[in-house]
Amino acid sequence: MTPDQAKVMLIIGGLFLVVSSVNLIGILLGKFLARAPEVGVRRALGASRGSVFVQHIVECEVIGLLGGAIGIGLSALVLRVINRWFDNQFAFQLDVPMVLTAVVLALVAGLIAGLYPSWRICRVAPANYLKIQ
Repeated sequence: MTPDQAKVMLIIGGLFLVVSSVNLIGILLGKFLARAPEVGVRRALGASRGSVFVQHIVECEVIGLLGGAIGIGLSALVLRVINRWFDNQFAFQLDVPMVLTAVVLALVAGLIAGLYPSWRICRVAPANYLKIQ
């Protein structure tokens, strides 16, 4: 049976992931909309909405994987410090299922955070930005 403290920490970690994903949505939306003139020109030259959408989703997934890798690295470092602090009394470590779960969560968070900004940028009307260029 899982201790109550572990369940509470899981809930807090999940809420932190949700808040981080919402923050990432805002950052990605601003970043993608700043490139709207470039996307408008690409669309005018023949790029489909689908290809623009996929390009931005792939970018979101790369960002998610980088964030996951940084998180796994920091977790390993903090666990090493905690183990040394307590003289390996508890022997905390990351095992393969935890690392795989972290990678999957990073991919899912990147996908969820990237859906709306990617959809918004692929809906850009090329004519609006061709006038500006």
